[in-house]
Amino acid sequence: MQKIKAEDLAYDKWPEILIASGIDAGFFGPRNGPCPFCGGADRYRWSSKHGGVWVCSMCTEGKYASGFRMLMDHMNYSSFMEAANHVRNHFGSSDQQAVVVRERAFTQSDGMAAEQIEKNRQRMLRFWNEARDITPGDPVSLYMANRCPGIDFNPHMLRYHPALDYWLPPESQGGRPTLLGKFPAMLAYAQGADGQLAQLHKTYLTPQGHKADVPDAKKTDYGIGLNSFAIRMFPVQGDTLGVCEGIETGWASVMLKNIPVWPCLNATVMSNFVLPQELVGQVKRLVIFSDHDELKPVGRGPNAAYRRAGSHYAEQLAQKARHSGLRVLIIKSSTEGFDMANQWARQAHIGQLA
Repeated sequence: MQKIKAEDLAYDKWPEILIASGIDAGFFGPRNGPCPFCGGADRYRWSSKHGGVWVCSMCTEGKYASGFRMLMDHMNYSSFMEAANHVRNHFGSSDQQAVVVRERAFTQSDGMAAEQIEKNRQRMLRFWNEARDITPGDPVSLYMANRCPGIDFNPHMLRYHPALDYWLPPESQGGRPTLLGKFPAMLAYAQGADGQLAQLHKTYLTPQGHKADVPDAKKTDYGIGLNSFAIRMFPVQGDTLGVCEGIETGWASVMLKNIPVWPCLNATVMSNFVLPQELVGQVKRLVIFSDHDELKPVGRGPNAAYRRAGSHYAEQLAQKARHSGLRVLIIKSSTEGFDMANQWARQAHIGQLA
């Protein structure tokens, strides 16, 4: 059978794929506007020709680039294979249905169609309702202890699924996904600013609380095309709220600073964080826990700009938050390549040795 190509899956579907991965739907219009990467005010444009391409006078040196290039820059992928697998996972199915290549009913102007939003939300709710509360000794509690030594709280909006299917996307045109097995999993319920379910994050585990030996131990579900959401792990009782990228970073940040922290799952979604209306007026200070990413080029050639992705997106959120009247504090690890989970693990290890 003919091998399925990620290029065929993505053709004419790049807005859908990129919006689901956290890029704002506003970047897929035909007019010049701000670039999602370098921030230039009018140097970027999207085009639907060739199945979806983009251009930026700085990032792509004025030449059209593919949706794969945008996905790689957005997700900080270092290889085309990572981006291709991302596309295949996006079109994979856990219901053993064939992959739909170009027939999905989405509108590029408004993101995802209403009927697809409802279908995806019901699918995520089904997984969530199959799960149970975290209890001492289950794989999720063991994973929490492994990743954040000394953790002494039970976060909200996390559950333990005892046997979640792990599917690989099909490898051949018209083929079916492959079931690798059922694994214990940690589910995280991410809500939009309106409080509704926007995304479900899945971390596949071993019974001993380590990441499962699968191609991608961490996956998000189909989502609803929203690029602003958070896992509300802790209630906000005072005037301070923290936000971060990863779930484990959220646990460590709470341990380090003793404030409520909401993970947003990735840097771009974090940069688009919107304070829920019920917290407007109560929250006066936003603490942003930024990953201390390595310095990487944005764009190609001698004019390529360099940036640290975590710091870049943290500052984007900081500017929006200050504009709305919030006091802002950005915190990051002192070590390049570390997030707050790494920082906490190091401090906990040093404490054990002391």
